[in-house]
Amino acid sequence: MNFLNPQQQRYLDFLIAMTEKEIKARYKFAVLGFLWIILNPLLQMLVIGFVFQFFVPVKVDNYFLFLFTGLLPWNFFSMTVSKNTAMIVNERALIQKAKFPREAIILSIVLSNLFHFLVALGMLLIVLIAEKIFLDRYSLLQLLQYALRLSLTLPLLVWLSFLTAGLSLLTSALNVKYRDVNFFVQAIIPLWFYATPIVYTVGLLPQFLKPLFYLNPMTALTESFQAVLLNQPGTPWYYLTWNVLLGVGIFVVGWWYFQKEQKFFDDWV
Repeated sequence: MNFLNPQQQRYLDFLIAMTEKEIKARYKFAVLGFLWIILNPLLQMLVIGFVFQFFVPVKVDNYFLFLFTGLLPWNFFSMTVSKNTAMIVNERALIQKAKFPREAIILSIVLSNLFHFLVALGMLLIVLIAEKIFLDRYSLLQLLQYALRLSLTLPLLVWLSFLTAGLSLLTSALNVKYRDVNFFVQAIIPLWFYATPIVYTVGLLPQFLKPLFYLNPMTALTESFQAVLLNQPGTPWYYLTWNVLLGVGIFVVGWWYFQKEQKFFDDWV
């Protein structure tokens, strides 16, 4: 049974087509193709891991696995927001020629990057489960309990996707009118990386700095992925609640502002 009306179905079909186009275009003519989905974070993990393990005293069982788990959601978030910020301006020819929901451009990038994130996450889950079976010798009951815990990645994926989509909609709409926004985003993303507990844990920070770091919506998200996948300490519930509400708020504001401004895009681009 189709629960969508014809207009909603056309919108969904258009969004899927845009997403497929983006996925296919990314690795077109690339010799290794989709292998880059896993190679990119793997190379980052090796380079950053070899450098920071000598300077950051992170007490975790497997620092490289800890680093890789943090890099996956961060790469999805940072690459999506970075690319989407200038996307409306870059697609000026398409926008001026055709009438379609402009947010589909932004959401197609979010969905295509989410596809790549899910592939890499799936490979990580295979490694983690294999580790529990062959190294930790988990019993069937322990495996079932671990699988139940891994299911918590689903609400984390929804939370991460809404946060990323909301911020992408907001920055892309702002950049149409204020072109400095793109330069600001490109400049702040590298700094944002170090303000997120990817190469270190929040436990290493002085107590007075922790509330400041939890103003960063990626802090609780990164900690939550590490907690679910690696059994690392989770985020305190009050910070977790604040960050979930912040993510929802960013999505609502981003969607509202994009819808409000998109009628002017034809003139501004």
